[in-house]
Amino acid sequence: MTGRRRGEEPARSAYLRELRRGRRRRGTGAPDADADGRRRSQWPVLAVALLPGLAALVALLFTWREVRVAEQGQLTARFNDAITNLGSESLDVRFGGIYALERIMQDSPRDQPRIVLVLSAYVRRHASVPATGFVKEPTEPQPGQTAPADRRPPTDVMAVVNVLARRSPGHDGDTQIDWNRADLRGLSLSTWSFKDIAKVPEGGALPDERAPFGYVNVEGADLRHATLSGVDLRSAFVGEANLSGAQLLRSDLRDADLTGADLSDANVVDTNLTGADLSGALLRGTSLARPDLLVRLNPNDLSRALLWDADLTGANLTGANLTEAVLVDADLTGASLVTARLRGAKFSSMDTSLQARIVSGTVTESANLTDADLSGADLRGADLRKADLTRATLNGADLTDADLRGGRLTGATFDGAKTDGAKTDGARGLPT
Repeated sequence: MTGRRRGEEPARSAYLRELRRGRRRRGTGAPDADADGRRRSQWPVLAVALLPGLAALVALLFTWREVRVAEQGQLTARFNDAITNLGSESLDVRFGGIYALERIMQDSPRDQPRIVLVLSAYVRRHASVPATGFVKEPTEPQPGQTAPADRRPPTDVMAVVNVLARRSPGHDGDTQIDWNRADLRGLSLSTWSFKDIAKVPEGGALPDERAPFGYVNVEGADLRHATLSGVDLRSAFVGEANLSGAQLLRSDLRDADLTGADLSDANVVDTNLTGADLSGALLRGTSLARPDLLVRLNPNDLSRALLWDADLTGANLTGANLTEAVLVDADLTGASLVTARLRGAKFSSMDTSLQARIVSGTVTESANLTDADLSGADLRGADLRKADLTRATLNGADLTDADLRGGRLTGATFDGAKTDGAKTDGARGLPT
């Protein structure tokens, strides 16, 4: 057996220990001095390699900023050119300015509020009601004169109206379209396409799209003989406006202010007037009935509408929804309310709580329903105390829980009227 040489075992053991120590360092993540040195030596190389990329990024940022500045400069120049064109004597040049502003609205939504103000002012300047009041229209036009129903706004004004009808209202911010005291007689406004209208006979329903004119200000505006088809006029300001002879089809006038507005002889179809304020409005001969057509139409909705002191003489409200409407001081002489929904409607000045809703005057009298036709009307819970129902027709009406105490009922007819009530002994104040 050959013996080991002296010093061989310690040297081998030292080698193995060092080998295991190195493996342990690598396994536990302990830094390797040589590797760490190599990495430190690579940093300058990496930094040099990244410099071109950083330089390119900085250059890109500067370029993007310059492009944005250039774009804003171009938009400013385009805006100034368009405004200059609006003041031109040439109609064609004004057209160019109008459509240039529309394109700027599309390219730069943040500029839309200012453009809406500019175009609103354009309408007021080029089509304004005279300081002396609404132009008197001849009942019999002379040869060469345009018939009132055939009159139209100037073509450039109509172009502005159509541009605003096509805009996206979400970019308006707090800006309001202001056509205060604008002369827009004969205005025809609709966003419905000819293709949509052509499909109506097939589907039997009108389109649901509406032109965006919510909160528009048309106070004191002249809108005689206007046609508003599918227009969103929610919360619009229409006080003292003249809408006589106008056509309103499937428009939205919820919560609109129509105090003192003239809607005499207007034709209102499938229009929502829920919560609208029609205090002191003139609705003589106005048709608010649903026409008997093949097209599917909804009844006009005037639920919770305020019709205090309104003149509804001879108005046609057949089938209209007047649930909880306020009609105190209203004149409904000869009006047709056949099958109208009048559940909970307020006709009586004895309800003192109504005064809080009347901000333009004082409630003094109950409604005048002389010669009114309320056949088949739903008058459940209606307050008709002291109302004038002289010669009124209430045949087949539902008077459950209605209150007619103190009302003038001379010549009124109640044939087939329902008078039983669950809450009370029935309708109160009926002749015995």
